[in-house]
Amino acid sequence: MQRRDVLRATALGLGTAAGVRFGASRLEGSLARPAAAHPGPYSPFGSVALRGTKEAVVAKDGHTVYVALSDGFGVIDVEDPANPTVVSEHRDLFPDRTGGPLEAIYDVKTDGDRLAVVGPAHGFSGDDEHLLGAAIYDVADPQSPELVGLHETDYPIHNCDVSDGVAYLTGNLGEETAMVAVDVAGDTPEELGRWRLVDENAAWSEVHTFVRTIHDITVHDDVAYVAHWDAGTWLVDVSDPADMTAITAVDPGDPQELQDADIRAAGYELPGNSHYCAVNDDATVLGVGEEAWDLESTDVDGGPGGITLYDISDTSDVTRLARIEAPETGDPGLGGLWTTSHNFDFHGDRLYTSWYRGGVKLFDVAVPDDPVELAWWRQPDEAAFWTAQYAPGPGCYIGASRRNPPAEDPEGAALYTFPDHPGTQADPPSLTATNSTTANGDGGTGGTTQTTTPGSTTTSEPTTTSTTATDTPGFGIATGLAALGTAGYTWLRRRGRGD
Repeated sequence: MQRRDVLRATALGLGTAAGVRFGASRLEGSLARPAAAHPGPYSPFGSVALRGTKEAVVAKDGHTVYVALSDGFGVIDVEDPANPTVVSEHRDLFPDRTGGPLEAIYDVKTDGDRLAVVGPAHGFSGDDEHLLGAAIYDVADPQSPELVGLHETDYPIHNCDVSDGVAYLTGNLGEETAMVAVDVAGDTPEELGRWRLVDENAAWSEVHTFVRTIHDITVHDDVAYVAHWDAGTWLVDVSDPADMTAITAVDPGDPQELQDADIRAAGYELPGNSHYCAVNDDATVLGVGEEAWDLESTDVDGGPGGITLYDISDTSDVTRLARIEAPETGDPGLGGLWTTSHNFDFHGDRLYTSWYRGGVKLFDVAVPDDPVELAWWRQPDEAAFWTAQYAPGPGCYIGASRRNPPAEDPEGAALYTFPDHPGTQADPPSLTATNSTTANGDGGTGGTTQTTTPGSTTTSEPTTTSTTATDTPGFGIATGLAALGTAGYTWLRRRGRGD
């Protein structure tokens, strides 16, 4: 057998022994994976429940995991992947601050001894004041995070990244939307600079902010990869955070076309929808994940969104390599069973992916123009995965599930650990046979009068327009449909998706 034939056979459950030998041979010079310790059908090593789980990131020690918990953050140890252990929970942050506590915490990121805990992920309607900002912790001792300071902002923060002592924040402020760089290396966080799409091309200022939000940021070797929804994915030089400059844009939308587009359809459906991005170890391959749904009001197949791989070894000549399609779903609509792409991670020649109720998938991307699926695990009535990331300490990968979908049960949120080797799940459940209980908005309880937003509770269709906050694709549905075209579209309202 050729190498890739072995991989494909193993992924289909054929030639298991060959697959195990191949997995072991790839590890020369790296940490061993516990593949041999997990024989039989493909399934998680273990899991641990943690209320409010959203994003999860692995610390520099390789086995400590920091988890955004909606009302704070948690610390989990996965050194024994069969028994992940909650080390500590830190909730109700800054209750005595004006507008506190810090709410809707959907993202945490770590770099060295710094941890950023950001929120709220979305704006709020009404006149109540809410605390907005990035809390910075010293995690030199992961067992005992110590608060460094809180950088308060005038914008909600859905996602961020931290690199070389600088936090990069999604600063979505309507016309003033920017990637914001903040110095977090010292004792007092301080803003360093901002990068704005409209400064690169003024034509974007004429495009509705609903479709050009900054959804996520990944920083690698002085380059920020900015997921800018229908404006594409932008590579920005951040070697000087006070003077950040664009390098190139990958599959940017056409601002002239988007000026006249059906904003609702453009925001929720493909093409576009750059939601999350990451690069491989040497930053020669870029992965762009799309989060998208199919709207009944249009005659196109608008979703779910997949992951596209690009060759960015020459940023002046970016080329498309391959596309990984989302798992098929019986209902790809906003109120259906979600299998659209969410967060993912590269490590070596592996790609770890999450697909909400479509589960987690492991790919071999040693030949990036021909990805090979090695393993797929899903339990749509139990888990809706927000992220997948490699944990080098135990040699497994983690998957963060945000809740138990059918029951709207926040206690159902959990962190899973998975084997980093090929395998086949026994009796995998169907994602295409849906009913009113399992297919209402990735977490709804059935019925036809409600819609749901990922990362938030089930909400009724909007009937009023917020004057202080708005909805944006990738963040929530609750008010944006009513607010389209109004002055209220300057902030995000229930950008409840973490996505």
